[in-house]
Amino acid sequence: MIRFKEDKFIEEYGYLLDTAEDTRIIETRGKRIKIKGLIGQIVGEERFTLMEFKLNEDATYEELERLYIGRGERLKAIRFIRYIRYEELTYRARESLPKAIEKAILINEDKWVNFFNKARPLTPRTHTLELLSLIGKKTVMRIIEEREREPFKDFKDIKNRIKIDPVKALLDRIMSELSEEHTHYLFVRKIT
Repeated sequence: MIRFKEDKFIEEYGYLLDTAEDTRIIETRGKRIKIKGLIGQIVGEERFTLMEFKLNEDATYEELERLYIGRGERLKAIRFIRYIRYEELTYRARESLPKAIEKAILINEDKWVNFFNKARPLTPRTHTLELLSLIGKKTVMRIIEEREREPFKDFKDIKNRIKIDPVKALLDRIMSELSEEHTHYLFVRKIT
C-alpha cells in the first residue's frame, strides 16, 4: 500500500494524462471491490500527486483536461482508485506528464513566482534554489540580490532579470522528483 507523509492533503484539481478500459481491485474498509470501466491516470495540480480515478463513461475527455478531483461531487473523475508511482504510468501518460506539469505551473504563476521571491537556504551550505536545474550558487546570489531590490512580478520578470527560464527549471525539478529518489522533495508529495 502506498502512503504519503502528509496524509491529510487532498488535491483539488488534476490533469488527465491517459485513459484506458481496465479493471482494478481495491481494498476499502476491509472489503475488496472490483472497479471496471474507464480508468484515468491523473496528476494533481498542487503537489503533483499521481493517481488513478474511475471516469464517468458518459462524458467526453480532452487530452490534458483539467478535472475537479477534490471532495464532494465530481462530474468526470467520479471515484478515486489509488495513488500510483511514476513507474506505473502508461507510456502515453509519461509522454503527457511534462505538458500537464507545465500547464499546472503556468496556471499558478503567482505561487511559483512567490517561491522564487521567498525561497530560503535548505542547509548552511545549500540554498533551496540550487536544487532547481539551471541554478548554481552564482545564480542563487543573483536571484537573492534582484529580489531584495524588487520582488519578482512574474515569470517574464525572472527571465529578463536572471536570464533563466523559471518554468523549465521548475518543470525539470518536478519531473525529477516524480521519477527519481531524492533526499529533499520541494514540490512533489513523497510516497513511502
